[in-house]
Amino acid sequence: MQKLIYFLSILLFINCDKKENLTYKEMKADKLLSESFTDNELKDLARIVDFFESQICLDKNVSKEECYFNFNQERINTAFKDYETKKNEFIVPINYKLQEKLYKKIDSTFFKEIWINPVTGNDITGKPKKRDWYVLNLFGEYPKFMKKTGEVNNDLFFKNIYENFNLSNQLSPTLTIIETQKLSIKDYKDIKKKLYFSIYYLNLKEKEVKYKYPKK
Repeated sequence: MQKLIYFLSILLFINCDKKENLTYKEMKADKLLSESFTDNELKDLARIVDFFESQICLDKNVSKEECYFNFNQERINTAFKDYETKKNEFIVPINYKLQEKLYKKIDSTFFKEIWINPVTGNDITGKPKKRDWYVLNLFGEYPKFMKKTGEVNNDLFFKNIYENFNLSNQLSPTLTIIETQKLSIKDYKDIKKKLYFSIYYLNLKEKEVKYKYPKK
């Protein structure tokens, strides 16, 4: 079964570019997104959303809105279970090798407006050491867009998440779960929320696969 899911994921990922136009058009039709990003940047953001959906929306009988809702509900249920059992059983169901291929499809300059390699600790020469995993860029264009969405649209989901991110320099899984619980299926019709969750879960996968506590 795992092999079947893996091959399905690959096939869906290959087909991402074919359906990318639909996601791009949805983004282009969104006033705030189209005002905030260039056409090429929107196409890169569409690639991120389409890739994420190719990994989690395997049941074609389920709408995209239901797919996001069900996936997040599963994450919430697992989080509560982990809290009770003191375990961490949630694994982001994304193929990381394909995620790395996605990275290469995104314009390298625009990529840094979303993700950067953090600098933590020092190397043996005493210089700041750049790590090999990615985190959301606090000063990048995407976080600025999150802030703008919260302010312009008075969207409390984005407003609360951005304010916490601005203080802690990380997307809080706890706060995301709290805010996600307030969403209904119809809220996932908003392409901006689909984009947020796509980036958020790719961020979690990055941490799951590559994050290591800096050695002193």
